[in-house]
Parts: sequence; C-alpha cells; structure tokens
Amino acid sequence: MINKLLLLGLAVVSFATLANDSTGYVGTGGINYIKNNNIAMATEDLFISKDKIDVAYQFKNLTDHDITETIVFPLPVMSGLGEGDYADTERMLNSFQVLVDGEAITPNRHVRIAFYPDIKDEYGVLSLDFNHSDAIDVTTEIMQCGVTESMLLNTWTRNESSEEIDNIIEACANPKLQQLTDTHSWGVQVIYSWQQTFKANAITKVEHHYSPLVGGGIIVFSDLTTDEYKNFCVDNNFIRKLKQSKLEPERPTMSSQELSYILTTGANWAKPIGTFTLTIERAPDEIVSLCWDDSLQKINATQFRAIKTDFIPQHDIHLLFL
Repeated sequence: MINKLLLLGLAVVSFATLANDSTGYVGTGGINYIKNNNIAMATEDLFISKDKIDVAYQFKNLTDHDITETIVFPLPVMSGLGEGDYADTERMLNSFQVLVDGEAITPNRHVRIAFYPDIKDEYGVLSLDFNHSDAIDVTTEIMQCGVTESMLLNTWTRNESSEEIDNIIEACANPKLQQLTDTHSWGVQVIYSWQQTFKANAITKVEHHYSPLVGGGIIVFSDLTTDEYKNFCVDNNFIRKLKQSKLEPERPTMSSQELSYILTTGANWAKPIGTFTLTIERAPDEIVSLCWDDSLQKINATQFRAIKTDFIPQHDIHLLFL
C-alpha cells in the first residue's frame, strides 16, 4: 500500500463584501487533492442550489496495487474578530455527510486556531488574510492557556462571543501569542479527516452532501453593472431578462443571494475529469447569473445543466440569485 496525505474539501477564500445589510459568504467546494498521478477522477456529478450541494465522484485507481490516503476536508476559516453578519455556518457543519461506495462514514473532526496577518481596507476596516502560507497554527499554545475545543467550535458556529478567547490570550504568558497579537488576528477552522483505500484498478465512489454558505442582502439595481458583480458575469442578456421578469427592476433596490463553489481543485488529478455534469437549481420566481459557456442549458422550469468530457476546470463558480 502507498500512504500519502491528501486534501479533500472546501477551499478557503476570504469573506466577500456584499451590499449593505448583507450576510457574508465564503466559497465552498469539493475535492481538493494534492496533485495525484495514480488516481483519476472518472466522473463528477455536481448539483448546486441554495439549500444543498450534492457531489458524486467516481475515482479510478490506475495502478495494480491498493492506495490508502489520509483524506482531509477543511471547512472555511471563520474570523475571530467577532464582527459582521455571517452565513449559517452551524447549518453547514451539521449537514456535512460523506458516503463511500454508498456507505456513510463518520470522519474525525479537528478544531484548529491560527493567527493570520491583519489587513485593512481604504476605510481602515480590519479583516483577515486567510492565506494558508501565512497562517501560524497556535492550537497547542492556546489550549495550554485554557481555551477548550468547545470554545473554539462555538466561535466557528457563532454561538458564543470570541471575547472570552481574546481575554484568555491577553492573560496568557506565552511569548509567541503575545508577539502575534500586535500584527495578527485569529481564525478558527473545522477540519474533517479519514483514511480511504482506493482498490487496485477499481472505481471508488465518494459522495458529499452539505448545505452551502449563502450570503445575500439588499442591492441597488444599478450596481449590477459594476465590478463588484463581475464574478457573476452579469451582462446585457441578464439585465434584459431581469427587466422582463416580475422583479420590477424600476425599484431602486432588490433582494439577492450569492454563493460560490470552488471548482478549480478538480484539476489536481492524473487526467482531466472524464465526464463532468453540472446541475444548478433556482426557485421558480428567481433568475440566476454565473460565468459559464453555452453548454449550460435549461432542462426544466427551475434547473440548468451542463455536461463536459475530458474537463479541466479553469474557473470557480459564482452564483447570483435575484
């Protein structure tokens, strides 16, 4: 057997700035393996809606021996700044499921805390840079000072203020922590892991099911043409459909919801994805915009589908629902 450390999961992006009165969202995704030359992704079937993300993969072990991997599924880093309005992280945490060859597995859960460099925008508003190369893991030091895993988890789900952890860090005599507090702020990450064996010359089926982190709020109709929404490819055709809809774009504002899916990590395999199927679902009274090509076609009143072969994803998916 060959043992390697792989990454599977929700690639981390910084919190997006949405409109006033909005909730934050972070990009969620699927397989995020390190480059693996022995395992190919034969198929990926991805279903995205505001309520759920379902991903079904078929992996082919290209060798004549079993390969056992330690698989890690990291959820997004949640800021310890204690400010802002966030998407429903607890719902996502409770909904996370993994099935292997049709059987549900219970992965191990790890709760980590790390310091990240402080960054400020032009108005002096503080946020975090969740660049993993700059992260300084302080889980051991924090717990030696009295912070428990339960406290960290409560911070991630926003069920408890981060002030208690701040007070413990301030009172802790650990010089490493004291040095970091001047230039860094902390964030908490929940990580799942499990051992997975890919049988020799065989297909292994892996499924993920979870509720995505959805942001949204009230936006100004005229702002749809600004750079803030370029990731959603809002174009003239979208504006035309909006005007033809029952959303009454003459009003100065409207409600919106946004979510992202990290797709580009699907390129980290021995070959391109053999067959990739994308299905997007919206509510009957919504229109949706995203960056994709003409392969995405309407298949019924609420769903769109694209099918690609030998697919190498080049861009992540950003969805705007109005």
